[in-house]
Amino acid sequence: MYSLTHIIQIIIIFQGGLLILFILANSREKFKKDLFLTLLIATLTLQITGMFLMTRDILPTFFKRTNTICLFLYGPLLFFYSKYITFSSFKLTPKNFVHFLPPIAVLTIVVLSKQEINQTYIYLAYTLSIVSYVFLSFLELRKYKRVIMDNYSKLEKLNLKWLQWTLIIFALIVLVDGIQIASFLLYGSAFQLEILVFLLILATINLLYFNGFKRSHVLLSGFNDEDFALSASISTRKRRNTHLLENKLLIQRLETHLRETESFKNPNLTIGSLSNELNIPKRTLSELINDHYDQNFVDFINTYRVNCAKEKLLDPTDPDETVLEVMYDVGFNSKSSFHTAFKKKTGRTPTQYKSN
Repeated sequence: MYSLTHIIQIIIIFQGGLLILFILANSREKFKKDLFLTLLIATLTLQITGMFLMTRDILPTFFKRTNTICLFLYGPLLFFYSKYITFSSFKLTPKNFVHFLPPIAVLTIVVLSKQEINQTYIYLAYTLSIVSYVFLSFLELRKYKRVIMDNYSKLEKLNLKWLQWTLIIFALIVLVDGIQIASFLLYGSAFQLEILVFLLILATINLLYFNGFKRSHVLLSGFNDEDFALSASISTRKRRNTHLLENKLLIQRLETHLRETESFKNPNLTIGSLSNELNIPKRTLSELINDHYDQNFVDFINTYRVNCAKEKLLDPTDPDETVLEVMYDVGFNSKSSFHTAFKKKTGRTPTQYKSN
């Protein structure tokens, strides 16, 4: 007889196994990122498989120890997967393998220990591991957002909410496990929240696949060493005096160029391509934009795009031009990006602005 918990476990095992095979069969140029994605899904699937088989009384001791090792793999796998998603130039070095020492230590203890390991101590160590790595991964996302906004004009590159939710769900799983253990220690019986945990795990696997694999292969490429170096230099330097004559002339060149060429309409415009058009060093151009306009690159370019969109939306010579046509014409590639930027600058959506 299978309970609802068992049915959810079977769904996770079946779906996880299929997704692993599909990713391995279709992974190409981003293999290292996909390898960590596969390992993460495989670890989740393996642990749920162990839990399910233990309820069938199949190798309970073996799978109990295997599940203990899995708990300490999630943190490092999440962290390195986040690194590969956000940093296209990231490469594993020997010093990175220090992150896998805790799982190796747990593996050694599990293999050598003849007695059952105290589950409370395991949970406390596992909680510390997950919380630490979730925090480190959020720092990576924060760095990614800063670097992208300093170098690119494409807002779609900032859309990593699915990865944020993946990290949050892992933290929620730890929280729910903690509630169960605390209730057992305090009241002698654990709250029955296993179904919630398994549903969260199922949501995690689907987030990782449909966004981490399917979507990121189409839309996402992280920043590189050059992008990071530029962003780091901006945050650690002294402000440029934009009142000096040479800087005023450069600003005038920048504004004239954007007004005459309308290169801001290029949805793939970067600080590097704009610096080439102007024949101004990339770092100098970035510093001018940050110091004179008090904006990062993406906000600076979107100011021009939104101002152009405002003119088009109110243009009496072409009243039939749709909001969607305006969006593409001024350099945006998605409705959400256009609405976000437009509302940030005007306080209204493009449709509200046109109608009012």
